[in-house]
Amino acid sequence: MVQLLGKVIIKSTIEVKTGMRIGGPTEGLKIGGIDTPVIKDAYGKPYIPGSSLKGKLRSLTERKEGKSLDPKSGIHICQSVDEYKQCEVCKIYGVMGITSNSIPLLTRLIIRDTYLDEGSITEEMKENLEFPWTEIKTEINIDRRTGTVSRVGGLRNPERVPAGARFKDCEMIFNLYEQEDKDLLKKVFESMLWLEDDYLGGMGSRGYGKVEFKDIEIYYNKASDYETGQTELKPERKINGNWTTPAQIVEHFEEIKAKLQ
Repeated sequence: MVQLLGKVIIKSTIEVKTGMRIGGPTEGLKIGGIDTPVIKDAYGKPYIPGSSLKGKLRSLTERKEGKSLDPKSGIHICQSVDEYKQCEVCKIYGVMGITSNSIPLLTRLIIRDTYLDEGSITEEMKENLEFPWTEIKTEINIDRRTGTVSRVGGLRNPERVPAGARFKDCEMIFNLYEQEDKDLLKKVFESMLWLEDDYLGGMGSRGYGKVEFKDIEIYYNKASDYETGQTELKPERKINGNWTTPAQIVEHFEEIKAKLQ
């Protein structure tokens, strides 16, 4: 039987450094309209789905750890319980396709949807945006053989979130089930650091999707805190001090880990 030791709550802001596009559903192409809209919430504002951020972090961790990928799903999937016991990726991000009657196959990391900080889209920015919260980037597909516009998909009008936008109150929850899970937590911050030198969303090889994590706050709620209701995220309960970026947290992780008692 596995007993929950506590929950590490990670709060941060995600700042968009180059235009970002996380795709949403399309209602059909209209003449002069956008052909690839971004995903939006019920109020028509772009947001970052937790599934998109978690999937990207998982992908980067898989590549860093050199994991083999399932040809159908495109992700790493452990083939047995014994493999799962040794797999940092599946312990952190979850596992599919195998079951066990002897041990629970637990997922440590939960990532919430993250919503736009409306104040980050300034009035000056809005004067240059095609929509209240997003921009259109017109692209032309050039046939490299002829040097002319391609006859197929020559003109594209992708919608994207503009550089300078911020998404506030990004929340990740990391469940601690075993003492060894404290070392797994470091892998999460390493993947966040990798993501800053990669991209979030689509079209990253064309310059889209550079992001930075800012103002990180880390809190620890022990299992006993939930029995007494002492789970409020007060400033004095923050355990990462003045280390507020992924790089700083990775560098000083052992000092932060010592506070997970």
